[in-house]
Amino acid sequence: MDVIEGRQGRWMTWRERRLKAWIDALPTAEPGRALALLGQSVRALNATLLDPVTRIALLRHYTRSASDLSAALTRPGSARAPAVLATTLHSEMAQGYQMALTAELPADGRRMAVAGAISGLSEVLRAAYRAYVPAPPGLWRRIHTLFHSAGIPTLELERLYTGTLLMGLSDPYALPEGGIDAVCELIAEVGDRAVLSETTGFAIVPEADRAADPAESEALLYLDTSAVLSELARLRDDIRAHRPLPPRLAARVLPDLALRLCAGLGETWRPGTRRRSLRVRLRGERLVCQGLAGLRRVRADDRARQGFVDLGLPWDGREAAVAKGRVLGLPRVTTWAIRDAGRSGLWLSCQDLEGPPPVPGTWIGVKDPSGDGHWLAATVRWLKHSRPREYAMGVAVLGEAQTEAVLRITPRRAAFAASPASTPPQAGETTAEAQVSRPTRRALP
Repeated sequence: MDVIEGRQGRWMTWRERRLKAWIDALPTAEPGRALALLGQSVRALNATLLDPVTRIALLRHYTRSASDLSAALTRPGSARAPAVLATTLHSEMAQGYQMALTAELPADGRRMAVAGAISGLSEVLRAAYRAYVPAPPGLWRRIHTLFHSAGIPTLELERLYTGTLLMGLSDPYALPEGGIDAVCELIAEVGDRAVLSETTGFAIVPEADRAADPAESEALLYLDTSAVLSELARLRDDIRAHRPLPPRLAARVLPDLALRLCAGLGETWRPGTRRRSLRVRLRGERLVCQGLAGLRRVRADDRARQGFVDLGLPWDGREAAVAKGRVLGLPRVTTWAIRDAGRSGLWLSCQDLEGPPPVPGTWIGVKDPSGDGHWLAATVRWLKHSRPREYAMGVAVLGEAQTEAVLRITPRRAAFAASPASTPPQAGETTAEAQVSRPTRRALP
C-alpha cells in the first residue's frame, strides 16, 4: 500500500494523503464556504463503506480543520449561518466516529472513536447553549452511553467527559451573551480537578437525558467537583487581590467577567438540592422594553403610549406604529405572554418576535397593560429559544419606583441632587452625570 510518513512519525495511507491535501486547499478565509465543503465531504464519508480503523484515521483530519474554523466563529460579531454549518459538521463527525464503533475495533481504537464522538457532541451542545436553544433530544443520553461503551477510559477521555458534564451543569441559559465560551475557558483551566466517583457528587444517570442530577439520588457513578470548587475560590481570591491570572485564561477572559463566573459557577457546580420558589400560573400579557435607557424614556414619556412600537399588531398597523415610533424617537416595545409568576420573578414567552431578544443579564422594563400602568424595572435571568422567533425568558423584577438623580463629583465630596432641579456645576468642579435608579421592592403574586 502506498504510504508516507506523517508529521508525528505515523505512516499515512494514500487516502489520508489525498484528504489532507484537499483540506489544506480549503478557502479558510471564507469560513462559511469551507465549513459547507467539509460538511459535504463528511456526509459522503459516512455513506462510504470503510473499515473502522481507516474511518477513524480520516475523521481525525476533519476534526483538526473543523476545530480551527469553529474557533474563528466564537469571536463576537460572527455570522449565524457559518455557526449553523459548524454545528451540522460536528454532528456529522460525531456520527462518523460512532459508526466506527464495531466489534472488531481494538480497545485503543474504541477509546479514540468514543473521544471523537463525545468531542463532536460537546461542540453541538456548546453551539446550542451559545444560541440559547435547547439541546437536541437524546443528546445527553448518547454522551453517557458512548462513555460507558469505551470500557476502561484513559485520563484524556475522562477529562473530556467531565468537562462536558461541567459545561452542562453551568446553568448555560442564564449566562450572559457569549458567556458559555468564557465558561469553557474556565473549564480548560480548572476542569481537570473534577473526577468521577462512586460515592459522592452529582449523580450521573445514563438513562436520563440530562448532564447530571444535583439532588441526592442513587447512581452508579458520580461527578465529584469539590476540588474544582476549591480552585474556583482560589481564582476568585487572586482576582480580588489583583494577582495575575493563568496566561491562557487572562488572554481570553476579562477579570471582571471571570470574577462573576467564579461566583456563579461556585453555586451551580455545588451538588445539593436547589431551592424552588412557589409558582402561580397566570394568563395575560406584559409589555417589554429593552435597556435601562429605554425604560427611563418610556417612563418619562408615558403619555405618548400610542406611539409604542408593538410588534404584536397586524402588519398594516405595525408599519404605521413603527413609522410613528421613529418620528417620536420612542424605544421598541413588544408584547409577551405571561406564563407564571413567583416571588423571584416572571416567566414570559413570545411568538413571532421581530428583532433580537433581551439576553440574560440585561435590563428591561415590564408593564401590565391592564393594570395601574407602572413600568417595573427588571432583569433577564435566563432565555430559551425553542423555535424560530419563539422565545421564553425568566425575569427578575427588581423595583417599581425609580427616582432620577444626577451624581455631582467634586474634588473632595460627592453628593446626589434631584434631577432636573440640580444646579449647573461651579467653575473648577469635575462633574459626571449618571442616571441612578432606586428600586422599591414589591411582592409578586
